Amino acid sequence: MADSTDEDAQECRVCGDTVASSANHRVVTAVEDGETVYEHFCSDDCLEIWES
Repeated sequence: MADSTDEDAQECRVCGDTVASSANHRVVTAVEDGETVYEHFCSDDCLEIWES
């Protein structure tokens, strides 16, 4: 797996913080209109907010 750079870093869907590769990083994957969509979250807390 290649290391990502700051330019490649995703933003948390809820708070907008940069999501780094860490144990707290969460990703939800879905297929919408035939395309894969990835939602990134910086923590379980942000994921829970998005799910509610």
